[in-house]
Amino acid sequence: MELEDILERAKSWAMEAGASALAMQKHLGSIKFKTPKDVVTAADFESERMIVSHIQNEFPEHSIRTEEAGHVKEGSRYEWIIDPVDGTVNFSRGIPLWGISIALVENTAEGAKPIVAVVNLPALGKLFTACKGSGTFANGERVHVSVVDDLSKAIVSNGDFNVGDWAKINAQNLKNFKREAENCTRVKCYGSAVIEGAFTAQGSLDGFVMTMSYPWDIAAIALLVEEAGGKATDLDGSPIRFVDGEQVLFSNGILHNQFVQMLK
Repeated sequence: MELEDILERAKSWAMEAGASALAMQKHLGSIKFKTPKDVVTAADFESERMIVSHIQNEFPEHSIRTEEAGHVKEGSRYEWIIDPVDGTVNFSRGIPLWGISIALVENTAEGAKPIVAVVNLPALGKLFTACKGSGTFANGERVHVSVVDDLSKAIVSNGDFNVGDWAKINAQNLKNFKREAENCTRVKCYGSAVIEGAFTAQGSLDGFVMTMSYPWDIAAIALLVEEAGGKATDLDGSPIRFVDGEQVLFSNGILHNQFVQMLK
């Protein structure tokens, strides 16, 4: 099947899951803490169930990994990476900065390579899509990263603060914030990787740093940013491996090396 055909299916899944989550947001019921600083809602599980069900029906041979269920199926050259609701803390409090992330990754000898990406931002009414080699689109219109080439004029986001292993991650974030504040125009903290990745792809942000990432956080946005003309790497500039706990950097490409040097 052509990538464009696969993308169309993934778009329909993301739209369906997004509509469901948006409707459920009005009556979430109990919100559970799955870690001391991370929450999960019924909408996360329902969105995940819907997307996984579609994949199992339409691509039964493909592997699947999701944020909540983990490895649903393994062993295939092609793997779907899903974050059913990214930015759940925002979602649970009615903050519109959250979204559904779906990526198809091809596992090659050189590592995992995202080839299809869909990010649905239901509360903002934006649907971002990309296929390898075909550009990035928002609601069907081509988008590009920014052309800012002066680090002092850059706007950068640094993910959320005070999450996960708070001592280690917060210490790294504080170092990042200090260097970014000293060198850039503004430092943002939106609390959702898909928001920050999509904003980088459309040129609203010039860079996005994530101190602790998982494949479901970044697989889709890595392709969005790259197909929009930007760059996605580990924090040291090496290729993203899409492994648990990675520190990653997304940028407009022009400023990428300057960001890497700044954050060393």
